[in-house]
Amino acid sequence: MKKRILLATSIYAILGFGLFADNTAESYGLAPDDYTFNLSKAKEGDGDAMLTIGKCYETGTGVKKDVKQAWIWYGKAAVEGNIEADYIIGTLYRDGIGTKKNYEESAYWFRKAARNGHMDALLNIARQFQEGKGVLQDNRVAAENYWRAAERGSAEGAFRYAVMLRDGIGVQQDLPRALKYFKMAGDKNYPDAAYQAGLLENQGVKLPTRNVTKKTTPAVKKNNAGKTVSKKETPKKTTTSKKRK
Repeated sequence: MKKRILLATSIYAILGFGLFADNTAESYGLAPDDYTFNLSKAKEGDGDAMLTIGKCYETGTGVKKDVKQAWIWYGKAAVEGNIEADYIIGTLYRDGIGTKKNYEESAYWFRKAARNGHMDALLNIARQFQEGKGVLQDNRVAAENYWRAAERGSAEGAFRYAVMLRDGIGVQQDLPRALKYFKMAGDKNYPDAAYQAGLLENQGVKLPTRNVTKKTTPAVKKNNAGKTVSKKETPKKTTTSKKRK
């Protein structure tokens, strides 16, 4: 673990310092004064502030863009247990930004974030298991992570899990549940989801029904006198003590 953290904070020294892919102040929701506001807290060990400082250096928000410093602060945030920092480091390894592409490392960081419920990390580790990149190919694990992402509100996770349910990939084929997750993705306007749901409905597939358990009444039996009583009310046997002569 320590070696991975050190690698994360020093990777900038391996190759040139290119721009991070598609990350902007707008996509991160940064304001111009975020760097000044968070710097002192970051230096005091606040993991969220460290993450923000890393993003500021990455995008050049409130400070001169410096990929080297971005890596350092992301690594520090990861050491403090910041889940978003784990995810970002995973994307950098996956895309080869500031380093060579390393799917084994990206899988490590995605899994670390996914274990803590990070939705995008769940999607990314699912893809890597589905494609066998940096991990042994395993559709069962991929399906499980797509499902976990779907349950956290991911439209893409719902769609990909639905496909696996429909085709029986990594899971037992289940068309009603596939329809459920296609509709879940379609409600979020995920491309092609509503169409796929319609195809299943045209085949007569219906949404799964919930199993309703019937309430049971207490079992009854008769006592020695022929009186019907519930099990809870069954009289206890009484014993009489013999008189000593």
